Amino acid sequence: MNIHTFAKMRRTQLGLSLVELMVAMALGLLLMTGVVQVFLSSRQTYAANEAMGRLQENGRFALEFIARSARLAGYVEPVFEGGKPLALVRPSCSGLPSTIPTELCTSSGSGNDPDSVAFVFQPPITDAARRDCLGNTITENNMMVINHYSIIPATATAPAALGCRAYKFNDTTGSWTSGPSAQELISGVDSLQVLYGINTSGDARSANQYISADQVTNWNNVKAVRIAVLANSINTLTPAPAGRNFVLLDAAPITFTDNRARQIFSTTIQLKNTF
Repeated sequence: MNIHTFAKMRRTQLGLSLVELMVAMALGLLLMTGVVQVFLSSRQTYAANEAMGRLQENGRFALEFIARSARLAGYVEPVFEGGKPLALVRPSCSGLPSTIPTELCTSSGSGNDPDSVAFVFQPPITDAARRDCLGNTITENNMMVINHYSIIPATATAPAALGCRAYKFNDTTGSWTSGPSAQELISGVDSLQVLYGINTSGDARSANQYISADQVTNWNNVKAVRIAVLANSINTLTPAPAGRNFVLLDAAPITFTDNRARQIFSTTIQLKNTF
């Protein structure tokens, strides 16, 4: 082989042919497609896990806020001079030392509309102060409070939320003083349903039947409350969760089409301070 033939062979082996380049590009695109699919899948999984974590947090915190007041309902310290209060504010708001606005009464929503529930008690001292459900300090003159829990409806810019409004009883004036309007406690709570435990067998310390507020005939016989909330993930999910009906206690089914994940949380609290 002479030098001219060798040089010609070297020139023909330099670079890639068009076919080789296209094959390389096809393989590269195939690999990139796989990487993108893995990335998108991981991103969706992360978003779904984050949404479910927030949903769990919303539901559990909502129940804890309400349960905290339920456990204290009817409580007064032994030295309290104002008389033992009711544990629950009746739908008519009757039985209280002075008239309060009707929106502070316990209520039973029709169909699948949310309920509301109001507890009366003397807040114990924590962190050197007495506080209502919004964390506001209770003065010595305001020894009893009403913590009223309800659902703040969703708006165009914010999801539905669990809210609370607090009223305080002033021992000096003998009247209830208004707090601010219902303030948001937990965002992403669509509904609140409450049933009231009574006993039909004569046992004063346990409940064997749970009924709605509009069916209670004697509120002194209420021994427990069963609470259910429907929490959502706030953020929408992709792909959208499977459609389903949500049934909270005795309420009618609720259906949503906003692509948010949802879950029902419930608990039963015995009223310890009614005996």
